[in-house]
Amino acid sequence: MLETRYKSAEELKYSIGEGKRLAILSCGACANLCDVGGVRGMNFIKGQLEEWGNAVVAARTIVACCPTAIMQDAQRMVLKSSDIDALVVISCAAGVKSAFLCDPGIPIVAACDSVGASCVGNSEAPIDSFVEHTLCTSCGHCVISYTGGICPLAACPSKSNYGPCNKAPEEGTQCGVDPNRECIWKEIERRGADLAALQELKRIHKEGEQNRIPSLNGKSSGGFLRKSVGLIGSKIPGKLMEIVHWVR
Repeated sequence: MLETRYKSAEELKYSIGEGKRLAILSCGACANLCDVGGVRGMNFIKGQLEEWGNAVVAARTIVACCPTAIMQDAQRMVLKSSDIDALVVISCAAGVKSAFLCDPGIPIVAACDSVGASCVGNSEAPIDSFVEHTLCTSCGHCVISYTGGICPLAACPSKSNYGPCNKAPEEGTQCGVDPNRECIWKEIERRGADLAALQELKRIHKEGEQNRIPSLNGKSSGGFLRKSVGLIGSKIPGKLMEIVHWVR
């Protein structure tokens, strides 16, 4: 799941301005599970925008913002009025990109930032700030199968991806770069990290992109099927999207 968080009020105010007529589309998938989207997130952002002097003309939660078929039909539904100044999208970066691809003809404002991939669960976090440690920085060369599920780039202030940095403590657990935190590599080692394998990965990754297994050729779906998926996905009642939040 893509971890999504709200932008600052200052940035959102700057991007929108005051006295604007706005439409909102809120994602019922990742953003909903991150407690920023869904119906609750949509209503929260709507309230903020109105408090700042804007008028929210239309607002809707859809099953997901990233599929362009769903986004396109959702835009048609919320942009029926011709005097809307901007479309606010509450989703990860993929949903915002989808909104641009559908070319609504008005400015698109992202309400959130994507901060990486994360898992979703109800179990107690096994280490402090576990969500932060499991975030993905989308580096393109993942090593977490050798680091106990922890992304070193996200969790280590020195961004040491293939083993502890030269400031890692020999004794104790205090981080040598940031004394206010514990060395994440101590936790990675406790989880059984294979440091020799990480060095081999470092060598392999340096060889670049040329050795990647090519992606499969995509099979294009028909226009009728894409339109049908978009129509159904954009019209699912918003309240049903909250099931996604509560069943996690």
